[in-house]
Amino acid sequence: MKKIVYLLFVIAFLVSCEVQGVKKSEKEIAKSKEVEEIKDEEQTSKKDAKVEKPNFSKPKDIIENKIEEKPNDTLELNNGIKIIYFKKGKGEKLSKGDVVNIDYRVKLEDGTVYDGNHKVKKPFIPFLVGWNQQTIGWDIAMQELRVGDDVDIFLPAKYARGEKGIKGLVPPHSNNILSLRILDKPEPTRVVDGIKVWKYDEYNVPGKSVTEGDEVLINYFVSSESNPRYDNSYQSGKPYKIVVGDKNVVPGLNKALKGAKEGDRLMILIPSEEAYGKDGLAEMVEANEALFYDIQIAKVN
Repeated sequence: MKKIVYLLFVIAFLVSCEVQGVKKSEKEIAKSKEVEEIKDEEQTSKKDAKVEKPNFSKPKDIIENKIEEKPNDTLELNNGIKIIYFKKGKGEKLSKGDVVNIDYRVKLEDGTVYDGNHKVKKPFIPFLVGWNQQTIGWDIAMQELRVGDDVDIFLPAKYARGEKGIKGLVPPHSNNILSLRILDKPEPTRVVDGIKVWKYDEYNVPGKSVTEGDEVLINYFVSSESNPRYDNSYQSGKPYKIVVGDKNVVPGLNKALKGAKEGDRLMILIPSEEAYGKDGLAEMVEANEALFYDIQIAKVN
């Protein structure tokens, strides 16, 4: 009898172990499935993350654009200036006396950017072609360009900042690279007796209008065709006072200022007959030369 009881006990024990083993295996299987599901979810999440990752656009910077774009044409001039086109515009080539809005950066061959309209926090600046407003290389190259052109211009040192360079910015005898976009060619705001006036900036709230006899304070520089920036009020650190209509003021300047407002920034191209005519002005303006003024009207009294 004892043997029978003992045998039954052993059988029950073995059955119990088998059941527990089955239960344990089921738990392990369930756990394994759970792990696999987590892994699948993680992989799906990663895939989804790649799909849903925000597509941040690159800054609209001319230098960045050049990195992404590939040149589609190159023009090499006999003087060593090289124009690499990234995009070609249409229409006629620019010529002396044209005003264009440009987005530009000037850099050294090591990539150091030392000048550009971004330095003055402007999306573009106006530029008068052919008047030595920058270096001679600019005017030579720009008269090969059209509105819409997007280029890099290699300027040999003698057509850039030359043997002097710019202290602290451009070493002597440094080649330059001008990254340039010709955005548009605005028409003059006003034309009076052949005098062309472009207004390119103003106060948010326009100031007083200029009339005959007004005392006006102006910040300016003026260039003749042969002598860029021969007079520059910025060097004195204070505005220059004129009386509009006074006979000592260049006739064309008197005409250009009338109707302008306090705060206006103007580019003014004055033909020789409205400037110093056949007499010129000492060593600064030759006979029959036009004048170019860049003016900010600081105050109208």
